Amino acid sequence: MFILNESFYVDYLQFKVRWARSMYKPHTYTSDMQYPHTIFWLVYEGSWKLHALDRELVAKPGDLLVFPPNTLIGLNRGENESIRYLSLCVDLKIGNLDLATLYDLPLSTSLSDSPQLESFTSVWLEAVRSFDTLGELITSKMPGLSPAASHTHIIHTDISLSFLGLQGVLYGWLKQLLTIMRSHLPDEPLRFDHRVMKVCDYVRHHIDKPVRLREMADHAHLSPSHLSHLFVKTLGLSPLEYVRQVRLQLAKEMLAHSTSSVKEIAEMIGYGEQSQLSRYFSQSEGMSPLQFRNAATSANSL
Repeated sequence: MFILNESFYVDYLQFKVRWARSMYKPHTYTSDMQYPHTIFWLVYEGSWKLHALDRELVAKPGDLLVFPPNTLIGLNRGENESIRYLSLCVDLKIGNLDLATLYDLPLSTSLSDSPQLESFTSVWLEAVRSFDTLGELITSKMPGLSPAASHTHIIHTDISLSFLGLQGVLYGWLKQLLTIMRSHLPDEPLRFDHRVMKVCDYVRHHIDKPVRLREMADHAHLSPSHLSHLFVKTLGLSPLEYVRQVRLQLAKEMLAHSTSSVKEIAEMIGYGEQSQLSRYFSQSEGMSPLQFRNAATSANSL
């Protein structure tokens, strides 16, 4: 008799929704935006010129667009029509890796001739309704809750039931998405090494302190050289470069979702000085942390 073990759940799918919306943009709208999570669009009316991932494209009715985390999205003023589309923003990971990046999902896919477009649109609209219902319930049950109250946890039976309903719809949405894209997807985009995943979890739980290679290797009962080899083989980067990437990603999420200062964020993710975070951030992203915060704030309207 088959039983799922704990490692399956630790290393497998993580799905956190940020928003599900039906959106409208007038033809005069223009902005450059960036957000630390994956954003999906399904266009159903109008067309729009935009720039993303070093590509210029026109989004048309029936187009599915996938913007991986931290994608700089330029919405261009010009000959654009007003546009209506469905939007979904999620943290979608397998293990510690972003699903859209791991599967190399295409930026734009036309579903206008797909027999599954109608059912896919239907489940997306259901997700929007479920998300709105959850938001209204949280607002009514917890009227004093601030969106920035990151240390507040809600335990309420009606909210839990509504949230479970939303999660059920979202997993149905994800199944339809991957079914539609199945012909483009590899059977095994990556074979995980459980020792690498164990160290990845260790890093995330100790990110507020200095994380050294020897400590990571000892946690996995490996030599530093063997751990480095496994990291490069599995993730394509060294353990210390992984630590740096985790810190930068956490900084982006805090910049987008909290009111903490850059100095406070630097301390929370293990940088002793604000200048150290600012330097690494600018080198990696080509902008300062505050410029990223402004771009992420604009992206809330995606």
